[in-house]
Amino acid sequence: MQRTRVETRTYTLADAAAVLGTSEARVLQLVEAGLPEQAARLRRPGARGLTFQDLVLLRNAKRLVDQAIQPARVADALRQARARLPAERPLSSITLERAGQQVVVREGKVRVEPGSGQVLLDLDEAFRPAPAPTAEIDALFSEAQALEDRAPARARSLYAELLARAPGHADAHLNLGRLLHEDGRLAEAQTHYRAALATRPGDATAAYNLAVALGDQGRMADAVHWYETALRSDPRLAEAHFNLACLHERRGQPVLALRHLKEYRRLAG
Repeated sequence: MQRTRVETRTYTLADAAAVLGTSEARVLQLVEAGLPEQAARLRRPGARGLTFQDLVLLRNAKRLVDQAIQPARVADALRQARARLPAERPLSSITLERAGQQVVVREGKVRVEPGSGQVLLDLDEAFRPAPAPTAEIDALFSEAQALEDRAPARARSLYAELLARAPGHADAHLNLGRLLHEDGRLAEAQTHYRAALATRPGDATAAYNLAVALGDQGRMADAVHWYETALRSDPRLAEAHFNLACLHERRGQPVLALRHLKEYRRLAG
């Protein structure tokens, strides 16, 4: 009987970035932490080396970043988990999870602290403070919102207090992100925009604001991605079309620039 050889497909950084919906720089950062033996090769343009299992691992890591976990913290958890795994076990055999602002390793039904290897009991969840009542959260949000113009620093503090008690409050993440953005704290603003998107993936305003922050950092390709994401949720977002027109013009793509400029003019009336 003739044997059929199974071809194993490998992927470039660009392939991984497209699959994960992020930048090649962010993919490389995660590769350097979790798959360091491949990093040098993958820095070469067009070089292949990532397997499907690697993409699964990187997608898990990116999911944590999208949940407002600092990329450096995710990278540290990958390094620590890798150091503790037996040589015969690939890093893709484990799952990383968020526990508050920490990253833990899930192996079956057990959660493990990646640095120490200490087992974390899920029963500990029972000893965490109960969520704040909705009325209190609503009152705190209204107070912060009312202070945004005349006392933005106090508003930022109140939003941070609210998020400590209700981490999944998308509107608080969105408003705090905007205030930080206006204060020039772009990286912090992006963290909160991404947290809002983790809770409400179809939020056009969060995607738009993230695109603006990325553009302000000069990260044009990432900004284009998030403007397009915003438009998929709200095709009538005229400002996104205008900003995309400007970005495409700067990137030497006049046809795309003109397309978005025409759409902006149509929507802006």
